[in-house]
Amino acid sequence: MERLTIENYKQLEPYIKDADYNEYNSNIVTMLMWQGSYPVYFSCYEHFALVYNKMPHREPVWLMPYCKKEYRKEAVDKKKELSEQEHISFEIHSMIKEFKDWLQETYPNEFLIWDCYNARDYIYDRKQQETLAGKKMQKRRNHFHAFEKEYEGRYHYKTLDKEDIPHIYEFLAYWKKQKEAMDSIDVEEEGIHFLLEHMEELPIMGGCIYIDGKLEAFNITSLVSHDTIQIHVEKANKQIRGLYIAILKLFLETLDDAVLYVNREDDMGLPELRKAKTDMQPISKTRKFGSCYQKIIIRKAVPEDISAIKNLWLSNFEDETSTSTDYYFEHFYHMEDCYVCVSEDEFISMLQLRPLSLMLNGKKEDVSFVVGVATNKEYEGCAYMKQLLQYAMAQASKTQNYMILQAYNWDIYRSFGFEECYKFAKIKLSKDAYSQGEGAFVSTYDIKTLLSLYEIYVQDKNGYRIRDLAYYENLFLPNAHLWHQDIQVFEVQGKAVGYIVKEEHADETDILEFIYEDTNACNNMLYALSQSDKKIIIHTDLQTEITGRKKEATCMMMASLHGASLHDSNLYINETL
Repeated sequence: MERLTIENYKQLEPYIKDADYNEYNSNIVTMLMWQGSYPVYFSCYEHFALVYNKMPHREPVWLMPYCKKEYRKEAVDKKKELSEQEHISFEIHSMIKEFKDWLQETYPNEFLIWDCYNARDYIYDRKQQETLAGKKMQKRRNHFHAFEKEYEGRYHYKTLDKEDIPHIYEFLAYWKKQKEAMDSIDVEEEGIHFLLEHMEELPIMGGCIYIDGKLEAFNITSLVSHDTIQIHVEKANKQIRGLYIAILKLFLETLDDAVLYVNREDDMGLPELRKAKTDMQPISKTRKFGSCYQKIIIRKAVPEDISAIKNLWLSNFEDETSTSTDYYFEHFYHMEDCYVCVSEDEFISMLQLRPLSLMLNGKKEDVSFVVGVATNKEYEGCAYMKQLLQYAMAQASKTQNYMILQAYNWDIYRSFGFEECYKFAKIKLSKDAYSQGEGAFVSTYDIKTLLSLYEIYVQDKNGYRIRDLAYYENLFLPNAHLWHQDIQVFEVQGKAVGYIVKEEHADETDILEFIYEDTNACNNMLYALSQSDKKIIIHTDLQTEITGRKKEATCMMMASLHGASLHDSNLYINETL
């Protein structure tokens, strides 16, 4: 491997063009600009070129192989060989999503991959930034017009050339004084000097704005692809309103029509820079991923996993506390139901397959209820949950026909074959509609009564969970206790005819389970609830007739594990455990 320099960079250039990754790290100008502190080393072969970066305070890392797609595997295999020979960690960084997907498909479960959120390229519409047309550009347009009005006849724009270099150095000295002492400023300044010193040898372009004969703004750019310009450097006097907008707009006006997009690189995780780039209205962001050669394993949980499982649970579910988590794992967690995705000491994702029985189309069906789906945030978007769920579905399909789940985002699971078969109604009770009734709610009950009432209620339902006394004792009651929910039985003349599970809030009562034996019992229960001063919100099935403002929503999805059609899209279930 030889170090990239101004003398040899043209050896690498054609391979970068063949790869056509269209991201800013895969730009020869970027590599050269930062080579003082992040030196690049490369080797060219017949079909591909390999490049790695030496990073401060860590081992070197590989960039994506530069070649046509058909030679990628040959190139990656060579990287593995060289990593062993050179004692370099076999890591590939700055990967675009298309390459990441290819890597996972070509080398299944061989690379640990993570999302580099702070390294995403901000991509803008060239014409939008040039013309400043449209509602989204109104603020930027106003700033530019203010600049034009203030400095009309006093400023002029010109294409960057060697005559501007002394003025740029003078400007940089002033600009640097305005900043806090930072190593990154020195590194960037070193890179700017390099580009300017070699501007006639490199494929760079740029522009300058002079006001009253003094340079107040400049930029340095290059094409990262045939239709995308990359902004490597953009500096302007922040005291002059609209100047940053002006230097970009006036530069873009000079470009060929073939340039459609502007790449303004990443935000480095800096909040101020992120806000500034976001305020410019990007049309997309180029996602970046890192990877290391490290086996991915999907397996059932073991006792040693419990601490990592609890931590992942807490970090993914915002409504959970350490107390509720401990309670859940003491009462509801079963290690044999939990599947995990791990890589050496990295705990990536997990899910639990809770076994339960449904009455579906007149037949008892043993199914798996997917709960506790969680991924380490560092690895979100890297397809690990997809792999884990596919594995779990394959295991379940050996003995079961169906799988059910709840989700924050239903769309994610449609591609796995899940359908929104289970709906529920959320109704704000119209109290005035219920003017008479008999009976009262009582807080004394036994689980046999609760089970009996539930079995009467679901007689005309399809898809419901088959409950038993053990369910009420081991799941239903502990869950109500965990979330501070009240269970009340409704009695008419001493006979239990229904029950509710409710949560009390400051000005609202949420009825989370509403069970009754017939219409008369239902109406009597609604009358009793209407006597409350609070707003009453009832969660129930779609067939229950309750007067009030009604919203329908999905409460559960179902997948057929053997491809059978799910005919009934109006099933009933009310389960969270």
